[in-house]
Amino acid sequence: MKNKNLEFFLEIYMEEIPARLVNDLSSQLKNNFEVLMNERGISFSHIKSYGTPMRLVLFINGLKNKTDDKKLEIWGPPENISISNQKEFLKPAESFIKKNNINKREIQIKERNGMNFLYCKKIIKGNKNQDNLKQITIESISKIKNKKFMRWSDKNFAFIRPIKNIFANMDKKFIKINFMKIPSENKIIGHRFSQMSDKKIKSFDDYLNFLKKSDVILDFESRKKKILDEIKKIEKKEKVYVNSDIDLINHVSNLTEHPRVLMGSFDKSFLKIPKEVINSIMKNHQKYFSVYSTSKMSSLVSKFIFVAGSPYLDNNKVVKGNEKVLAARLNDGKFFYEEDIKSGLEKIRDKIDHITFIEGIGSYGDKARRVGKLALKIRDMLGLNIDVDDIIKTSELCKADLASQMVFEFPELQGIMGGYYYLNTNKDIANSITSHYLPKTRDDSLPKDNLSKIISISDKLDTICSAFHMRLLPTGSSDPYGLRRCCIGIIRILEELDVNIDLIEIFKESFSNIEKKVDIDNKESLDKVKLFFTERIKNYYVESGYSVNILNAVVSNFNSLDIVKIKKKISVIKKLNGTKDLTKASEIFKRLKNIIKDNNSTNINQKLFQNKYEEDVYSEILRIEKLFKTIPNYDESEKCLKEIIKSSSTLSNFFDNVMVMDKEKIIRSNRLNLLTSFKKLISGVANFSVL
Repeated sequence: MKNKNLEFFLEIYMEEIPARLVNDLSSQLKNNFEVLMNERGISFSHIKSYGTPMRLVLFINGLKNKTDDKKLEIWGPPENISISNQKEFLKPAESFIKKNNINKREIQIKERNGMNFLYCKKIIKGNKNQDNLKQITIESISKIKNKKFMRWSDKNFAFIRPIKNIFANMDKKFIKINFMKIPSENKIIGHRFSQMSDKKIKSFDDYLNFLKKSDVILDFESRKKKILDEIKKIEKKEKVYVNSDIDLINHVSNLTEHPRVLMGSFDKSFLKIPKEVINSIMKNHQKYFSVYSTSKMSSLVSKFIFVAGSPYLDNNKVVKGNEKVLAARLNDGKFFYEEDIKSGLEKIRDKIDHITFIEGIGSYGDKARRVGKLALKIRDMLGLNIDVDDIIKTSELCKADLASQMVFEFPELQGIMGGYYYLNTNKDIANSITSHYLPKTRDDSLPKDNLSKIISISDKLDTICSAFHMRLLPTGSSDPYGLRRCCIGIIRILEELDVNIDLIEIFKESFSNIEKKVDIDNKESLDKVKLFFTERIKNYYVESGYSVNILNAVVSNFNSLDIVKIKKKISVIKKLNGTKDLTKASEIFKRLKNIIKDNNSTNINQKLFQNKYEEDVYSEILRIEKLFKTIPNYDESEKCLKEIIKSSSTLSNFFDNVMVMDKEKIIRSNRLNLLTSFKKLISGVANFSVL
């Protein structure tokens, strides 16, 4: 039979999938198929997966009806131990035959490397791809994973939602998939409100045409484009502007198989409450789009955009239903806002002493007090002119809104509401209450004023040290306290402040402020924090375009973590990295490291010097030490790096003319101490041996 090109497609039809998971599950299905087909030698031209709230779909073309035959050459044991003088097969031969399922008549004798061996040519027939794909389908579904998976009925199988039907087709023929007693019928169901089904699907084109007729848009990007196009039409017609948040667009594109974009409205009186409350209710709770009067997206209007789930329902009824739901949520928001305003932030603040921050560390009230102490220390260390009373008041109130009715109901508004509640009392402090949470992401904006910046640094550092104190360390997949995000925020703020400060000293201060409610060694926690922060610094600057080697060279000094100094050093080294002089110097410093090994002593006796090369290295040490002492921040400069590169030639002359490992112990030790002194001196700048 001719090995023709075929297509295979699969539909997993199920109860409604959470929108946020559709694309991931679709990708997993495709990746699982690809891996398994490659493992089994199944060739294909193209593979694509699709996902909707009701179905996961896979399409493959360019398939053959079976896998290729495999020609194998199988070598056995030597002839002299396999065949007797009477030409009978001995035990090694019998084992070889049994192991490889070989007919005795197929056995040959063949020479290799001057010796005769048992040998056999074997052809392994290819398998039907229909059978292969049945098994791959079962394995691919089984390999799809997510933490939110559930079990249903008596199925010993977990999936995101109960599967209603598994449909597979190859070469225009339905394939029944026998998997966990899940239905596998030759039937495709259209949009759930269409009541359409088809039992005559023969090809993927048939499948797509049926879905189109039954109002199912299979492709995610097509649904997304439809939504964006309809939003633009509404904007043009109504002369408004819609905040087409990309995350929200992606989410609503997976809410329905046939999206329709509609506009609703709400009472204008709700516009009196903060716009952040309205936006949060719309986006986070209702998955609606906010509508503005200008392109600057600054002034809300009493309208909203939403995506409806069915083309079969009456538009007016759908709009009225969504307006009713939104009105109820906005009423809640208005009530919470007005009640919180009546109480005032100062009074609300008293309640945070009863809200636990981290078990064993204390309340948010305890945290606020620690943030204040640390902020005052950072102010002094940075030499910033910030009013002490402002620091104390801001730290007292920065977590106060966590006890408000609004934030209790809408946690995503923490900081924002505190700013609103204190706005009429002190605008600067109100701004700091809001902005101390910044930056919330790598690309988020930073706090603008110095008060906000040091409160932000203090808050993030306290969170990091508190979590490490209680051994609540982030893992590869989990970071519940956002410690990585905290690190990046601190790095970015210190970059902008552009003031030298050793983070290790602040870590020590932060740990000393934490009430020791459990018996845990702060030194161990400090070491872990240093290591954690060091790795975050490396990752941050590698993602910013610096090489790993440069970061390892600069950040390997575990005794100091000065962000500004690190940034300057890596910038200078990046500029000179790859030059002939630095490359040569790096090789010399590698040699230096290898010779010294574990020697730590720096006690040098000049009287033991036996040649000018030892004197030259000693002179270089004194010269560079003097530069470090007399020139402020000399170790950050390009000039410093060039001087160290220059000094490597002195070291090279020493290695070429001096036997370090002298037979006399006292001479040998003195030379090792001389080299160790040189290494420790330049290590304060960078570990040049890793460049």
